[in-house]
Amino acid sequence: MEHEIKRLWIKKSTKAREDWEWLLNQAHIRPEETVDYTVAMYDGDGIIATGSLHQNVLKCIAVCKKYTGGGVINTLISHLMAEVFDRGYASCYVYTKPDAVQSFLYLGFQEIARVPNHLVFLEKSTKGFPIFLSELAKEKQEGKNIAGIVMNANPFTLGHQYLVEKASKENDVVHVFVLSEDLSVFPSDIRMQLVKKGTEHLKNVFVHGTGDYMVSAKTFPSYFLREDANVTEIQARLDAIIFRDHIAPSLAINRRYVGDEPYSFATNIYNGALEAEFAGSLELLIISRKEAEKEVISASRVRALIKENKTTETESLLPKTTYQFLLTEDGKKIIQRIQQKE
Repeated sequence: MEHEIKRLWIKKSTKAREDWEWLLNQAHIRPEETVDYTVAMYDGDGIIATGSLHQNVLKCIAVCKKYTGGGVINTLISHLMAEVFDRGYASCYVYTKPDAVQSFLYLGFQEIARVPNHLVFLEKSTKGFPIFLSELAKEKQEGKNIAGIVMNANPFTLGHQYLVEKASKENDVVHVFVLSEDLSVFPSDIRMQLVKKGTEHLKNVFVHGTGDYMVSAKTFPSYFLREDANVTEIQARLDAIIFRDHIAPSLAINRRYVGDEPYSFATNIYNGALEAEFAGSLELLIISRKEAEKEVISASRVRALIKENKTTETESLLPKTTYQFLLTEDGKKIIQRIQQKE
């Protein structure tokens, strides 16, 4: 008997939500809100499998025990992959438990990295990670001390600029990676533009996108991790492993700079995890954050001032290039979006 696949409107229908959550609970998976497409597979009237997407990332995949080991999982994943490619994406990604990897390998996914005993990150792509790395390697620069910095820059502040300038003074070459993920109020192309403009006076600084290979806490999948697992630490470990084993060798990076944040428990966990994974491979330099009026300069502080209709007060926290952008038509649209956001 052929099983039917139907879309589940989990944010509109209480019944659909209940069915979805029930099946996820059976598979010891927690529901995750960052999804934009969910389907269920039925055997008659009974729900036997479910899977979701966030953009081009597969999430919340669960199959009833009775139907594991058969073709159900393959049919479900194939349906989700078809949806991803129909949306125009060239790549499809999944994070999964180590014991579930084989199903994805069978369907042509390739492993990118894993955090032992916790998760594996895989992709199926027309280009893929090896191409991304080979393109990155073309930007390799000669030098003894070569630093890497990863930032979201939502937006690029004097704090970010201070970190880059410090690395620029202390190293022959600095590679700055701006998160390509488009979930921030400042779109990825604008964040990239602001970082480039705010660092163009530094001739040994080179700016790159991260592609889909570094993710924010907002989209990092934690639904299949044990509830007692430290999600921030596991995400940091995955980022560190990808950076250590793939990104850094492509550009001969031997040091990474991060800002500290004494009042952020999550940042301290993140920096500690990077330090542990980098041990013996890369040097991690944790730099004290730049302050203004005895307060750390941060992108969240800038956004809070904009939200309070105090955009002029952000001038002391931003490079001239970022502040000037806020005065443009595109900048005003973002200001309006921040102020309308709940």
